Amino acid sequence: MVLLVEDDDPVRELIARALRANGFEVLAAASGEEALDLEIGRHVDLLLSDGMPNQNGFETAHQIHARSPHIPILFMSDYYDQAVAEAAHLDISSTVLQKPFAMADLLEHLRAAHAASRPVEP
Repeated sequence: MVLLVEDDDPVRELIARALRANGFEVLAAASGEEALDLEIGRHVDLLLSDGMPNQNGFETAHQIHARSPHIPILFMSDYYDQAVAEAAHLDISSTVLQKPFAMADLLEHLRAAHAASRPVEP
């Protein structure tokens, strides 16, 4: 399941619809606080979050990572350089995808992050 955090309603709805159409289960949140509430007690495979400077998507990711360090994190941001710096400051493994992006690029990043998080079979 993908936990999608995006404060822009049309963007969140578009991404959630595209992910569902490509076989992903999606929990969609409009804020970091909502994402933290949705994540509790659920099996989340990946966090896909906007940087959300006003609501601080990076702090939300940090809190989710503290509870579930195995969850891959993919940030989306209009401000790529700033987002890369913020993500690096968190000291957690993450990827940053610059907005705007093609949906095919997002799907490729999600699949790669999801595959990388699975344990390797002996």
